Order: sequence, then C-alpha cells, then structure tokens
Amino acid sequence: MLTLLHVKSEYSLGQGTATPSELVRRASDYGYSALALTDVETLAGQVEFHHAAGAAGIRAITGVELRDGFGPGELGGARGRLVLLARDLAGYASLCRIVTRRRAGAPRNNLDDCLAESPAGLFYLADDTSALSELQRAGVDAADLRRLRPPDDRSPVSTFRAVADFEVAMLDRHDRELQRLLVAIRQQRPLADIAPAGAGGRSMPDPRTLRASFADDPAALDESSHLAEACALDLTAVRAALPTWPGPHGESPEQHMHALARARLQAGRAAGRWRDAAYDARLAEELAVVGELGFFGYFAIVCEITDEARRRGIEVAARGSAASSLLAHVLGITPIDPLAHGLHFQRFLHAGRRELPDIDLDLPSNRRDALIEWVLARFGADRAARVSTMQRLARRSAARELARALGVPLGDDVDDDDRLPAALQSPAHRDLLARLIGKPHHLSVHPGGVVVAEPHLLAHAPLERVPSGMVVTQYDMRSLARLGLVKIDLLGNRALSALADARRFAGDDGLAPADDPRTLQLVRAVDTLGCFQIESPPVRATLSKLPIDGVDDVMAALAVVRPGPASGGARVTYIRRARGEEPALAQDPRLQSVLRASRGMMIYDEDVTASIAAMTGWSLEQADAARATLAAAEPAALAPLQRRFLAAAGPDALAVWDTAVRFAAYSFNKAHAAGYAHLAWQVAAMKAHHPAAFACGVLDHYGGHYPLRTIAADLSRHGVRLLAPTVAHANVHTTLAPEGVRVGLGHVKHLTRAAMQQIVHARPFSDLAALLRAVPLGARELRALVLCGACDDLAPLSADAYPIAHEELLARLERDRDPAALVDFVARAPAGPAADLYRRLVRVRNELTFLHMHLSDHPLRILRDEARRAGCITAREVPGRAGRQVRVAGLIAASRRHRDARGRTMQFVTLEDETGLVEAVVAADVYAALGDPIRNPGPVMLTGRAVVDRGHAHVDVSQVLPFHRRPRPFADLARR
Repeated sequence: MLTLLHVKSEYSLGQGTATPSELVRRASDYGYSALALTDVETLAGQVEFHHAAGAAGIRAITGVELRDGFGPGELGGARGRLVLLARDLAGYASLCRIVTRRRAGAPRNNLDDCLAESPAGLFYLADDTSALSELQRAGVDAADLRRLRPPDDRSPVSTFRAVADFEVAMLDRHDRELQRLLVAIRQQRPLADIAPAGAGGRSMPDPRTLRASFADDPAALDESSHLAEACALDLTAVRAALPTWPGPHGESPEQHMHALARARLQAGRAAGRWRDAAYDARLAEELAVVGELGFFGYFAIVCEITDEARRRGIEVAARGSAASSLLAHVLGITPIDPLAHGLHFQRFLHAGRRELPDIDLDLPSNRRDALIEWVLARFGADRAARVSTMQRLARRSAARELARALGVPLGDDVDDDDRLPAALQSPAHRDLLARLIGKPHHLSVHPGGVVVAEPHLLAHAPLERVPSGMVVTQYDMRSLARLGLVKIDLLGNRALSALADARRFAGDDGLAPADDPRTLQLVRAVDTLGCFQIESPPVRATLSKLPIDGVDDVMAALAVVRPGPASGGARVTYIRRARGEEPALAQDPRLQSVLRASRGMMIYDEDVTASIAAMTGWSLEQADAARATLAAAEPAALAPLQRRFLAAAGPDALAVWDTAVRFAAYSFNKAHAAGYAHLAWQVAAMKAHHPAAFACGVLDHYGGHYPLRTIAADLSRHGVRLLAPTVAHANVHTTLAPEGVRVGLGHVKHLTRAAMQQIVHARPFSDLAALLRAVPLGARELRALVLCGACDDLAPLSADAYPIAHEELLARLERDRDPAALVDFVARAPAGPAADLYRRLVRVRNELTFLHMHLSDHPLRILRDEARRAGCITAREVPGRAGRQVRVAGLIAASRRHRDARGRTMQFVTLEDETGLVEAVVAADVYAALGDPIRNPGPVMLTGRAVVDRGHAHVDVSQVLPFHRRPRPFADLARR
C-alpha cells in the first residue's frame, strides 16, 4: 500500500497550494493507495478530503501537524514538528480535542496538549527523537511512536521505527511561485524576501521518485504502508447521533412532535384554517417520513428555536424548501401553507433521502444575535457552537494582496485585466493572480450558522477561536452537513427588521390578504422601491408586464427574472403567455394538469419534478431525485438517466427531456419563491397602508438595491415628510413625529452611539454652547452635526444663515474648542437668488455627505429650470414619448455592467429625478464608443430613444453627458 503520510492542503494557510480534492486526484493519477492529510493546526479540509478520496478509491487518513508551543525540554527540539494520525473514531475525537485545546483554548505545549484528557487511537510522528522519548516517558505506547525520516535525513539510527516523510505542500513545481506568494501574504512580507527554499514543502512525487528518495531505507516506506493499513477512519461513513433528549413531559422527541403537531393543527382549525381533509392526510404522510428517517429530534430543535423567537416577539420564518412541509407550517416554523401553493413535500424531504434537510430561519437582523446567544446557552458549550466560514480571496482582494506583495500601488477598479497596473500585466503575474483567486485567506464567523451535536460537539468537530474572540467550528456548513450534524442558519433579514419596526409604529400586526386592493394597486404600478425582493429594475420590469392578481404572480415574477430563465427566453415566453399573447399550453398533453399553474412552462424546481413524474409514472421521490441529477449536470449520470426516462415516457418525450434538462439547471425552488413573495407582499402592504410607519422601518434597516437617497426620495414623492435629525428632537432611531418622520441620529455619519445617547439624555440645550458643554463631541462629529443641519435650532445658528454661518462657526471652533468662543458670534444670512440657490445646493450636498440622503429637497427639483433649458424632460414624461428622441437628467440610482452574447460590455442604468425612476440601456457599441461613460452618481444627462414595451419604458442611450457640462450653465441666473 504505497502512501504519503505528510501532506498539506490549502487549509495550511501560507504553506499548501492545492485543495484536498486536487491532492486526491493527483494521488489517484499516480496510483497511490492511501493519502494522509496533515494540515497545520487544522482539520478544516478533512471532510472534503474523505469524500474525494472515497470517490477515487483511495484510503483517506486524517491527521494534523502541530508546530507552535515548543520550548526547551518540550517536544520538537530543533525542528519541532509533530504529526498525529487518527486510527479510528476514538483517534478522530482525540484530534478534535487536541486541535480545539490549541486553537480555541489555552495551549501550553505540545506534550501537555497531546496528552490532555487521555487521548486514544493516535499515531505520533516526530522528526526529533527526543520528542518521541518524552511522549514515551509520559505514557504513550512505543508501538504508537514513529520517527519522521525525510529523504535527506542522515540521523543516526534510533530505537523508534522510521516512516518515510516526503512532506508535500504542492501538486507540482508549477506551484512554487504561488506558494512563495502565499507565504508572503501570510507573513505580510515582500515577495522578494521569500526565497524558494523558505516556502517549505515539496511537490507531490510520483511513486518512482518516492521510492528513489528512500532507496537507502525501503523499510521506512514499508512502515508508512503499515501505518496506512492501521488507519481505518472513514468520515464518509460517520453519521452523527441526533439529539434524543425528552420532551417537556418526559416523552420521546417522536411522541412530543406528534402530540405538538396534532394540537397545533386543531388550534388552527379552531381559528378557521386547515379544515380540508387533505391536511390530515398530508400531515400523516410527513410525520411517517420524518419518523422513518429518525429526524424528529431535528424538528424538535428548530421548533424550540422558533417558539422562543415568537415568545420574545421576534418575527421568524423558514427560508427555502422547508416551506414545502406542512409539518413545518403547522409547527409555526414557516408561514407558508404548502397545500395552498401546491408545494411538494418531496422537494424538502422524502424517505430516500438520508441526509438532514436544511431549515434555515430568517430573523430581523437587529434581533438575530440575541436569539443565537439563547441557542448557544440553551444547548450548552459542549453541544452547540457558531459555525465558521473560510474567507477566500475574490478578484479585488487577490489583486490587492498581489500588488502589496510586489510593492505596486493599486487603484480601485480591477474588474478587468486591462485595468491592472502595468507592473501586474505580465503573463507571469496575470497567471499568479488567476491562481490566487479563490484561495483561503482566513477563518471567520458564519453570520448565522449554529451547529448542535449529540452527545458532545468535540466528538464530531474541532473548534477554533477567530480574531474577534468568538469560538467557531473549523468545519464550514457544507462539511458539518456531510457529517450529519444539526446545523441551522439563523439568517439576518433587514426586511424583517424594517417590517417589525413599521408594524410597531403603525400598530398593525395583521397580514394583508393576497387580494388586498391597495397592495395589489401598489404592486401593479410597480411602486415597490424599498420592498423586499420586488424593487430591482429587472423585477419591476417583469411585474409591469404581468397581470398581477396576488402573491402567486409575484412568486412567478421572482422565478422567471432569474438570470437563467431571462437569458434563455423563458421570461419573455412566460410574459407572453400570461398576457394571452400565445397559448399557455404544455408541449405534451400529459403535462397539461401539472403545469397549469405555471402556464404550461417549467419555471420552478417543482415543475421539473412534476413533469418527470407525469411523463414516466415515477413517484415524486424518484422524480425529484432525477431532477437533482439534472441540476447537478454530471455528464456521466445524464446519459443513463435519459435512457431510463425515455424508456418510461416513450421516445416521443425527447423534447420534454430537453426542456427539463435546460430548466433544471436554473429553475427556482417554488417554496423559496413562496417565502420571498410572502414577505415581499407584507412589506408592500405596509407601504400601501402605512407609508410613514413604513418609512421609519425602511430608513433604519434598508439593505436593498438602491442608495438610501433613492429610497428617501421615493418616500417624499409618496407624501411622507422626512424631517432632519436635529439634536433638539431626534432619537437614535427614526421615529414618527406629529409633523412627519423624524430621521434618527443614527444616520449622521461619524456620530458615535455614545454621543447619540448623550445628546438624547442631556437635552434640551439652550444654545449650541450648551450642547458643547454637555456632550464631548469630536471634531468630525461636530462638523457632521453642524453641516447636515442638525444644529440649526441652536443659536447662534439658523436655517436662514446656512451655510456661511455654519462654516465660519466651525472654523472658529477649530481654532478654539472653548464654547465661550461663540459668545460674540453673529450669524450672517446671505440674500438674493444666487445665494438662495447656493444655500439649497450646498445643503443637499452636505446632507448626501453626512446623511446619505437629501432631506431638504431633491437636487433635480432645485436644478429643474436648468434641466429644462438643456432640453431635459422628467422621468415621469418618458413613457409618453415612445419612439422619440428624449433627454433626461438625473442621479444614478443603480447601474450594472453586463456581457452580451458576443462578450461585449453593455450597461443598464436606473436614473432618478424628483418625479421618479426611468431605466436606460447603454448598448455595447455605444458603451465602447463612449468609453465607460457612467462611473459616478451624477447628475448626468442621457440622450436616446424612448422605448415602451407593454407599458414598461426605458431609454436606449446614444449620448451621456455630465450635467455640469450642459451649455451655458446658470445663464438665466446670471441675467437676473
């Protein structure tokens, strides 16, 4: 059994260059029988490694290399490397404990760390015999001790048997420069200072090279094989035990879940829901499947979390395919009724599925952390932990790291190779950059991932303390799922935060029905800025062309607007069918009933599953498994599946097969669409019924598609009066006031939370000097408060004196911070049309700078006379000019570049003025001719042809001009 026992992957940060899967593939190509992954101080790559090795027919050996913590008289001597290999599950658990002690605890030295808690099932390999002697004296059986013998080792023969140590850190010599770069990045040193020999590790040898390297000691190779044969751990076969703790009355999780589901079903019926007999049958079916799979403990955990969230008044809803489960709906885990939306339970779970399903929970972003802390406390540190995520280098960060290592200054825009500095343009450096993208950079905390394990977490996963101080699993979500652990995503959702605040201000906790007239009117008018999932330009364009009668139509819009359907023509076809412009019929009569709700098309995952089942007679479980195979698009699996499909459906079903293959690659989970559409509808209802309360929520929690200034301008157009965050009246958060919506102090740039709270607690202030005496404001904080207008109510400042007095006052205070310096200050108020225009424009500029929104007025309203003189119409007027040349002026609300079918760059732009939004398209030839013309917020003037398609208007741009370059600016003002 030829093997390599000392191999590092890219998870050995700054040392290894290859993924575990790449190492396995190379080992398989070379004909190795076994491979040990021994990353430095981490097991993070082990699950990926075992699955890749299992697929390749190679024995995977789990190990770790320990390096830090050596001292005189401790392990390691001059070289100081200790490699531990796990023989079995006991050895794996020992590794988890040792690594956790070193990475999340208080490590002392390798000897203490390795022998704490009486480890079992390990082999100990060291390159220093004194370390092995110390381990033997501490009680480790000599049969478990080996000396690492490198190829060039000339040490005298020792009493410990030697194993061949060909330390691998790269696939081949081509990785040497990449490894040098990774070392430079890790150590924050110039690349020129990293010698090739200093990077450490060798490339993977072929068997001939390995044997030649140990020709003088073939026994070392034999001993390596013996150790490999003794290591029988297989993480692909490990299945973590699900929690089995009793229910509140001592019953089993199965008994508890059965009783709870039945009780809540009856309670719902008493409230007028779930009365159809189909609910009883569906619930019984789901309970039977969950029981057969032994997943009641999992549902018990999730149900306990969602119940606790609601007890705390925290809105919670399951995301994704969990909405397909009636059991989850009845238990309160998801608000989506799967029978009402035609959702298949099999998309979420079925008897043929052995891995745990995903139940990810959406929570208000500002309440998520509190619930996570409760989960960790409820299940205890020995059974629950936060999950990690490996931060990898994206293109920008990779270019930044490469430039830093080379000592080259780097600009902001590195999206394309031709924008890289000249020093990075060489083929060698471009190759390095390409290979650096995607490499691990550092471990961090998953934003909402929590794992729960039984009987204790360290039997399954190692832990590590990240720089923030939080302890997380070294495994990411995917690895934990493959180990069968209960992992739950508690995801922050800003829309839920906004909705919760809006409901509190509105005093309305009710949900608008799916046919609510006011909400329908708002969605049909695509008046959906600030509304979760339905505000982006593509979604608004799709909604504007569809007949909207309720939530199901919003679901369909979310499905067909995705990049796959949109690029494949499905969106256009669906719109035509929805509008009655072509027959809404499936291509095969057998599909008419199953695709009726989606107008004869496959737009959801569930449509693909139902179509396969209808064509073949297979069960939904079998059909969904086929859909998953299609979605994976593995060529080796598609051909036999196609033969099975056509054998069952008939040779005339080839067209359906082709459609299923095409749609499965990008179809949308209908349960996911239902959850998103449900929340979008609630947010839209709040905007329709309670716009001021909606404003309070969305301004404080917005995280959507547009800059906050665009949302604030939209609110103003809807009659919501937005009041500046003054020190005299504003709270930390945005609130309702008798005269409008008072923006919170939390929106003032540079203002610390401590300063906000002090302002609120110390007021009222008789004047500005009183504020300065009561609150110790920093220079940046004071400047932001004064220039955004938050101090206009405090003498000697006033709104009329803006901005001359404000700038003079700040200059005086910069010279003398003593509030007494303001005693003789007199505010001067400029007068005249030019001064008035200057005052308004400067206030807007400063509001944008310090509040990220313009509250006093819209810039284009101030400049409308100038825009009209330059030949610009408003955004609202564009739909009435179809087919004509128009010019519009406005701010850039959104912009995205896109590659067309020929690989050319084009640009989609959303322009905003005081009347609303208008979409614009900069075609590829125009984009190339104008040279990337839109790269800042503007204002800009766009000239082009107005196009109206089924009520949706846009401008095909032919010219872009910055607004300040218009002819004869302010000529009318100069004549006054």
